[in-house]
Amino acid sequence: MAVGQRGHILVSKDGGKTWQQAKVPVSTDLVAVYFPSETNGWAVGHGGVVLHSTDGGLTWVRQLEGKQAAKLAADYMGKHKDDPAFAQLVRQSEGQLADAEMGALPPFLDVYFESETTGYVVGAFNRIFRTEDAGKTWHPWMARVDNPEELHFYAIRRSGSDLYLTGEQGMVWRLDAKENKFVRVPTGYKGTLFGLVGTERAVLAYGMNGTIFRSLDQGKRWEIVANGSRAGINGGLVLGDNQFLLVNSAGELLLSNDQGASFRTLRLPNAMPAYFGISAAKESGFVLSGSNGAQVIGMSAIDAKN
Repeated sequence: MAVGQRGHILVSKDGGKTWQQAKVPVSTDLVAVYFPSETNGWAVGHGGVVLHSTDGGLTWVRQLEGKQAAKLAADYMGKHKDDPAFAQLVRQSEGQLADAEMGALPPFLDVYFESETTGYVVGAFNRIFRTEDAGKTWHPWMARVDNPEELHFYAIRRSGSDLYLTGEQGMVWRLDAKENKFVRVPTGYKGTLFGLVGTERAVLAYGMNGTIFRSLDQGKRWEIVANGSRAGINGGLVLGDNQFLLVNSAGELLLSNDQGASFRTLRLPNAMPAYFGISAAKESGFVLSGSNGAQVIGMSAIDAKN
């Protein structure tokens, strides 16, 4: 599955060998897609759009858009307007609704579903919504994130048993299950973190300028991991208990065989100028999305350079 500009969604049912264009009800840019099962999936993008598919991505319906999201946030926060702890969020929600009415709709930048019913969409200016009924209703979660600066959220992903957000100014948040709230676990970095990947043992946050941070204790302590490139890292994948594979804007693959403690840079013979994402494909391979479209590689291409 691949999403992109002007509402384009491409679907492959054979591990990336062939592709077909899906039926999509919007023409806004789409930036992220997630399928918790083979048939049910969600895509998000500019204009605060949330799309849903129940047939493996062949057809899509719109579940949410920016004006609706802003009104949900304003209504929710309005119910708490007398609580000083919510005062800033109330002002923010009112501003978002006003922006929506003028056509300035903040985008959603990532989507993650824990099951076919429960998931999150996240985006600019502290925007985060949760659903427990497969997107029939969405609930604002802005008050459940320690983010008074209203930093953008670029990714939401699970690492082992923990759920994390990544965003601006090197910030990472981890969901505290007892408090049902995302708490800060900052890296100390001042640049943007585009994504996160991890296992029960190690979590990696990555982003601008080839930056990789690694934590072995749920974000209490972070160490920077050197690699041979300064290009922004845009996507990552867990290969096994000890292996991670990251892709960057220079058309390079970064491979770790030691739980993210170190990386080596790989470049395919037919590499694209830039890679924007990576996902597992059928038959033990990978699909790389980038500046020239989609590219399928087998595990042997990694093993050959290992």
